[in-house]
Amino acid sequence: MALLLAGATAVTLSGCASDDTTAQDSSVTAPPASAPSQGVVDRAEADKILTHYQEVNNKANKTRDPSVLATVEAGQLYARSKADYEQFSTRSAKGKKRLSEPFYYTKRSFYIPPKGNWFAAQAFTTGKNRTFMIFEKSADTDGSWKKVASLFPQKALPEPATQDGLAATADVDTPVGQMAPAGVTDAVEDLFASGGMKDGKELSQSNKNAKSILATHKERGDSLGPRATVNFFPITPLHQKTYTLTTRSGVLVIAPLAHKQESLVKTSGLQITPGKSEAVYNKTPRSVVVDSFQGETVVHLPLRGKPEILDYEYAMVDSR
Repeated sequence: MALLLAGATAVTLSGCASDDTTAQDSSVTAPPASAPSQGVVDRAEADKILTHYQEVNNKANKTRDPSVLATVEAGQLYARSKADYEQFSTRSAKGKKRLSEPFYYTKRSFYIPPKGNWFAAQAFTTGKNRTFMIFEKSADTDGSWKKVASLFPQKALPEPATQDGLAATADVDTPVGQMAPAGVTDAVEDLFASGGMKDGKELSQSNKNAKSILATHKERGDSLGPRATVNFFPITPLHQKTYTLTTRSGVLVIAPLAHKQESLVKTSGLQITPGKSEAVYNKTPRSVVVDSFQGETVVHLPLRGKPEILDYEYAMVDSR
């Protein structure tokens, strides 16, 4: 008879409890009256895109219909939201209620580059939850405007610089201080994989978000005990684009994240019992459980000093 290691193997990742699909408010703030003469979109259109997203997301959440949500979300953000629907039965009563409640964006602001296929938006939900978003229109979004990143920094982000009402961007391969924007994904994932011994060395490891990831790495095997190993390995994000916005003190980078969590028994004959969320995808006890996570992060690259993780969001989107 096989011995079973009880309990979920999925590690709870701090920072991904908040989601803009769980907040509500009763009012919408009108966009600023002034609009740039040129740009990827004007402010009025950006505001309309955000309102359309809000309406469709609320409709999708009401019936948990991923096909409806797919018309306004793409990439790892859509994968995270779809996973919320798939794992709905495992949520607490409070969690189920929050997902079903409508939300509204207030205090909207937009950061629109002069060229390209994306823009950034910042807003509040329930009057206090700050959310920072990226919308993109490309072949990866089926040629329509869809939200591809959604983050919830606990404090105000460094203000993006603008010129004539348009946001300034930075080249992803050009270093800003100690790191190029293109290196952010690998650096953050290294905190999970090695505890920041490789690419993650370049990041500040003293703030709350970095400490939370390092704690996840350190405690990764605690739930299963000494009879199994748990490790993280970077995988390819569903949407690999990195976005940049310059600030007075550096560059804001919105980057994709993705890794797998591999739980493996050390002794032949033992098996791991999947947790509730894992069982949605595969409930069979087995010697190896591989959970896939997709997410996003926003990191500030300062001209001086170490880059700082301002927020990161993850969700388990599959388990095999």
